[in-house]
Amino acid sequence: MNSLTLLRPVLIKVKVTENYKRTAMGELQEAMERMDVDLQRLAFQEKSLTANSEKKAPRDGASPAEYLLPERQRLEENRYKLAIRCKEVEALALGTEVIYGKMESPKEINVGDHWGSLLSAEIILTDGIITEIRQ
Repeated sequence: MNSLTLLRPVLIKVKVTENYKRTAMGELQEAMERMDVDLQRLAFQEKSLTANSEKKAPRDGASPAEYLLPERQRLEENRYKLAIRCKEVEALALGTEVIYGKMESPKEINVGDHWGSLLSAEIILTDGIITEIRQ
């Protein structure tokens, strides 16, 4: 056997353009708006649960609204992370490359191939179009 096909990692990078920044910011803002809606829904549920629990006889232990506290904290933390990501996107210099994701691709190897050159591959996208493939 003189050849073999392997799966190798392929790094997907995006070249930062005004269009990329605008699109990324739009996606982040939409995600933040969805989190805001979820936080408002949670606040309504907390209010409703608190009102209902006050009508009933008091119980020992945590109030029903306290059960929602971990969810509220998770949403607030994720919204904070999105806000930080927005600032990072705003600060990106045009023309730089940022990692967009990873994929795998098959690669045929042969006896005598240089191992180091087989392991890495990159695809460069500019405004959604593949502009370069690096091996």
